[in-house]
Amino acid sequence: MDHAEQVRRLEQKPVGQLLWEFSIPAIAATVVNASHGIINRIFVGQTIGEVGIAAITVTFPIITIMLAFGMTIGIGANTLISIRLGEKKNQEAEQIVGLALFLFVIFAAGFMVFGLLFQEPLLKLFSTSDRVMEHAKQYLTVMVCGAFFHEMSFGVNSFLRSEGKPHTAMFTTLIMVALNILFDYLFLFVFHTDIWGAALATILAQICSTSWVFWHYISGNTLLRWRLKYFRWNSTLAKEVFLLGMPPFIMQIVTCLIQIIQLRQIMYYGDLYGKAHGFEHGGDIAVSAFGIIFVIWLLTIFPILGINQGAQPIIGYNYGAGHFSRVRKAMMLSNYAVAAFAVVSTAVLLIFPEIILSVFGNDEKMLSLACRATRISVCLLATAGPAIVMSGYFQAIGDAKTAIALTLIRQIVFLLPVLLILPYFFGLDGVWASMPVSDLLTLFITLSLLRRELKKLDNLL
Repeated sequence: MDHAEQVRRLEQKPVGQLLWEFSIPAIAATVVNASHGIINRIFVGQTIGEVGIAAITVTFPIITIMLAFGMTIGIGANTLISIRLGEKKNQEAEQIVGLALFLFVIFAAGFMVFGLLFQEPLLKLFSTSDRVMEHAKQYLTVMVCGAFFHEMSFGVNSFLRSEGKPHTAMFTTLIMVALNILFDYLFLFVFHTDIWGAALATILAQICSTSWVFWHYISGNTLLRWRLKYFRWNSTLAKEVFLLGMPPFIMQIVTCLIQIIQLRQIMYYGDLYGKAHGFEHGGDIAVSAFGIIFVIWLLTIFPILGINQGAQPIIGYNYGAGHFSRVRKAMMLSNYAVAAFAVVSTAVLLIFPEIILSVFGNDEKMLSLACRATRISVCLLATAGPAIVMSGYFQAIGDAKTAIALTLIRQIVFLLPVLLILPYFFGLDGVWASMPVSDLLTLFITLSLLRRELKKLDNLL
């Protein structure tokens, strides 16, 4: 199958088959990505203990900011590339690729400087305790020094998916995660490094996977090429990329704000929980539990994001080509798939949390907190799916403003107030319950938008 035929199948192949074909690799990639974070914490929990897991957890907001810029460029460029390919403007699609690579370099350099200069004040802002601080600084120093490969490892896979190569994108992620596990084992179990070894394992794995993708592009095995003449600033295209990438950027920045508040709430109410139950360092143990349930939550939410990622090239291409019945079908099938997965995941996590979480170490207090938090935080997981699908739909069709509005409604209008109010009445349980409560409230807005878009697409048919 030649490159042109690979793109044409987006408007010719049955939508259900396309969604399956594009979503399965994306789901595998996102699950593997989440698995890498889980395995990273398993190694740290087994070798360094709960203080190591807490150290990784308090770096979440800074890593989230790094991810925000990577997602802005990657998703914004990916969406625009899909639309341009649907419009048969391949040269402009290559210009977008060149611009995105240029932006990855600029932002990564800025992050390295920013992260090294301000890491300690930022960690103190997150209520990091003295016993966790040095571990957190070690981990963060290595991560910000490898910011370029962190950004690239996320971004380049989106280019492969946008031109109809989801399996290649999946294989790239598998390479990265397999190497990350290997390096984690070597550094932590064989060489007995401190927590910086876990961060170095991640960066080395990202270097290897990014190098493989780079070779794939320069060897001519892709429809789009990385051309040096396009590796530069382009004001017109940059404006479109940033606009389309703004929803995930806002989502991640708001997520960073939420994480800061969560960490401060968890430290405060965790200390109170510890005093009430007669043990020390309750805040640190609660932060460790949060670090565990966060990656477990990612393991459940990332497949939903994978379905969303699989649908976006289909929606974007067919919207650009004017095939609105295929757009409608892709959106509805995505919602059905997300709902089915969410129900199954919720059942597993409600019934078997002790078995799943026991791999993170043998600290009874941490595991007890983590099991309770898991049951509370995932009980309404199914309500989160439609908002993710609809936000991805608006990104795919170039309606960035609505996607941004939906993101802000969930995070600012609902989650932030709930996160501040519930713990006042329910203590630490209120922190865990804030996510499902906000997802439930957002569902009503999402269903209204879904009905509006279905009516709009029906009128365009």
